[in-house]
Amino acid sequence: MDSLQGKKLLILGATEHSKHVIDAARELGVFTMVTDYVQNAPAKAYADQSFDISTLDTEALIDLCRKEKVDGMIAGYCDINLVPYYEVCKAMGYYYYLDDKQFDATMNKNHFKQNCIKHGIKVARDIDEDTYRNHPDQIEYPIIIKPADSYSSKGISVCERKEDLPKALEIAMSFSTCKEIVVEEFIVADDVYLYFTVQNGVLSLSAMADRLLNNDQPGCAPQPVGYFFPSRYLDVYYEKIHDNLQAMITDLGLKNCSFFMQGFAVDNDIVFFEMGLRLSGGCGYLQIRNQNQIDQVKMHIQYALTGKFGDLDLLTYDNARFKKPACVVVILLNDGKISKIEGLESVQNDPSCFHILQLKHEGDTLAAKGTLNQVFARIYLCNDTKEKLEESITNIKKSLRITDADGKNMIMNLFDESNVF
Repeated sequence: MDSLQGKKLLILGATEHSKHVIDAARELGVFTMVTDYVQNAPAKAYADQSFDISTLDTEALIDLCRKEKVDGMIAGYCDINLVPYYEVCKAMGYYYYLDDKQFDATMNKNHFKQNCIKHGIKVARDIDEDTYRNHPDQIEYPIIIKPADSYSSKGISVCERKEDLPKALEIAMSFSTCKEIVVEEFIVADDVYLYFTVQNGVLSLSAMADRLLNNDQPGCAPQPVGYFFPSRYLDVYYEKIHDNLQAMITDLGLKNCSFFMQGFAVDNDIVFFEMGLRLSGGCGYLQIRNQNQIDQVKMHIQYALTGKFGDLDLLTYDNARFKKPACVVVILLNDGKISKIEGLESVQNDPSCFHILQLKHEGDTLAAKGTLNQVFARIYLCNDTKEKLEESITNIKKSLRITDADGKNMIMNLFDESNVF
C-alpha cells in the first residue's frame, strides 16, 4: 500500500459510524478531520481535528479544504452527502468514486429500478399513478409508499387499505427533495441484503445476509432486527443476478467503489427495491473484514488519497461464502426516553461478540417509529458454529435491559434464535 503517512483526510459527518473511518485512517498513518453541523456530534472529539461546517455547504467545504490543505475526502454514510462530496472533490482535484449522474441513477429509487429493468434484473412492481390516485379500489393491498430519494426509512408508509393512501402520499412527498415518490407492491418474502465491492470495474459480492424484520408497527416500514451470514440465497444470486449486475455497473461507469442492494427472494430469483452507493450504515464491512482480508473502509481511504482502490485482488481474496456463521443483532427501541441501560458489558464480553455500534445512550429520546432512528445498537457476532451463535443471542436477550423513567422495558421484540439457523 502506498504510504499515506501524514496525509489529511476530511470525513463528511461525525456520527458514531465515522469512528470506524477514523480508526482505519489512523492505522494507515492518516491525519483525520471531520465536519458536521451538529456541534457535539460523537466523532468530533474522536478525530484529530473537527469543524462545525455543514456537510451540505459546498462553498464552505471548499474553503476549508484549501485553508487546511486537505489531501482527500470521504463521503461518509449519508446519501445527502454524496452530491456535495462530488462537487467538492471535483473543485479541489481530489479522487472521487461517483459523479452526479451516477448518484442520480442509483440513489433515486425510480431511476435505480429503471436501470435494473434495462439489464434484466427484477424489481418490485410499481403501481401506476392513475391507478393509485383515481382507481384505488383496483389495488391489491397492502402496498408500500416511499420518497424516491430519502434514506433510513424516512417517509415510508405501508397502506393496508385505500383510506391510508392520501396521508401516505403526503408523507412520502414531504420527505422527497426531488418531489418524486414510489408506490409499489408490498412483498412478503425472505429479505436479503447484499454488499458489493467494485475494483477497476470488476464487480465482487463481498457479503450477503438474510435479514429478519420487525413487523410490530402497523403502517410503518418494517425495521431489521437481525442479519445472518452467509445467505441461503447465494447460489440464486450467482446464477440469476451477477452477470446482469456486472453489465449494469459497467454501463453506469462505476470503477472503484462499494455499494449495497436490498431485495426479496421470490420464486428462485431476487427482486430488488433499493441501492446505496456508499458505505452502509449497517456497517457490513465489519463482517467482511472479520472473515476475509478485504477492508472496504481502508480501500475508500486509500482511494481518496491515492486514486488506488486497495492492493489486494478482489477475485482472489473476496468471498461471500463466509467460512464461519455470523450475524448482526439489531436492538430496536420503542418511543420514549432512555433512563437506564443494563447488561451491555455482559454482551461485550460474550465470546461471539467482536464489535458493538452503540447509537443511543442514557438520556436520549426516541420518537421516530418505522425508521432507523429506533436503533439502539448493532451487535456484531461470529463464532465457529451456529449453536454457539444461538447461545450468544440468548445471552443478549437475557442480559440487555433498557428502561425508561417508569422502569418500563423499551426493547422491541427480538427474533426467536432457535428458528433462524
